[in-house]
Amino acid sequence: MRVNKKLVLVIVSLALILGGCSLRSKTYEEDNQRTDSNSIVSPQVKVNEEYYRGVLPYKHSPVNGMLDEIPSRLDANHFEIGLLEIANKVFEPNDFIFQEGQVLSMDDIELILGSTEYSGFLYTVNEHNYFSEDNQFAGIVLGMVVSPKYYLKDENGEYIRDAYGMRKFAFYTDDELIEKSKRVANDLVSIIRRKGVEPRILVGVMKAETKDMKLPGTFILTGDVKQGENIVWNRLNESFLFLPAKFINLDGIYSDTARAFNHFKDSIDQYFPGFAGITGLARFVDDEMVEMTIKVYAEIDSTVETIQFTQFSVALIEKYFSENIKINLYINSINKPKAIYVKNANGDDFMHVYRY
Repeated sequence: MRVNKKLVLVIVSLALILGGCSLRSKTYEEDNQRTDSNSIVSPQVKVNEEYYRGVLPYKHSPVNGMLDEIPSRLDANHFEIGLLEIANKVFEPNDFIFQEGQVLSMDDIELILGSTEYSGFLYTVNEHNYFSEDNQFAGIVLGMVVSPKYYLKDENGEYIRDAYGMRKFAFYTDDELIEKSKRVANDLVSIIRRKGVEPRILVGVMKAETKDMKLPGTFILTGDVKQGENIVWNRLNESFLFLPAKFINLDGIYSDTARAFNHFKDSIDQYFPGFAGITGLARFVDDEMVEMTIKVYAEIDSTVETIQFTQFSVALIEKYFSENIKINLYINSINKPKAIYVKNANGDDFMHVYRY
């Protein structure tokens, strides 16, 4: 295991993900000039994860995050990271520059929301733009967070309410949710194309989590549309498991993961008794675990104890979990972070102990 003391670089890199870029393709340049001649492309910081460069100063998208509030912060975090993962498959971070989307406007979004069919369905829309090194508009990533539930109405269009005055609701089937999401995405793509913007468009659709606030939403659909073509759709099978969980109520990889986490937690409790709590969040794609996030809350005052505990935890992670998954380990005291360990699926890792 390598110890990387450059946490500042990591934080700077994360900030650059959200950085703005003022570059434009020729077709879109007429109405949207570069912000000013003092804009600069941020450098790519060398850390174990690849992030997109952007142009500073920062420029906000007119639509990102401007609709209904996403149910939980977990949803919002996973949505943003998920869109970057989708982009990574086509737009290599070393070769492309990121900017918050500047093509769609709130007027465009409201045009879609004006349809009764989509009322209450869209939580938010995000647009990301990507540019090549020679300032060419290379593509768009379009993200949507959709609601899996809808409110029931009577024949007069009035909401049906229960005895307490609360609106009654039902849930879409998976197929209904997919088809409705496709219709919204097609409408958004059509609006973009009518503006004369022709680069490749990638679409990511996330279903918000409305039942268990300990879990983030899940991506259910991606799309890819090249110039002059229709969208090619791909259904996704993503799921999460909050830990600890009773593995006897689970099957297959979910049961195995719950059992492994319980062994991990028991080992921690045995050698470092008195910790406040250990929780985990396992992420699965196509019924295979791809990521594990572990959070430890403890009363640790000694820096030496923090180091020993972190090293011991990493050894247990290597013992109980696959080496081919991403690991995020966060160790916190009651009111501040103490240490962090991150390992990517390719084996690159770093550990940092906070100094106050």
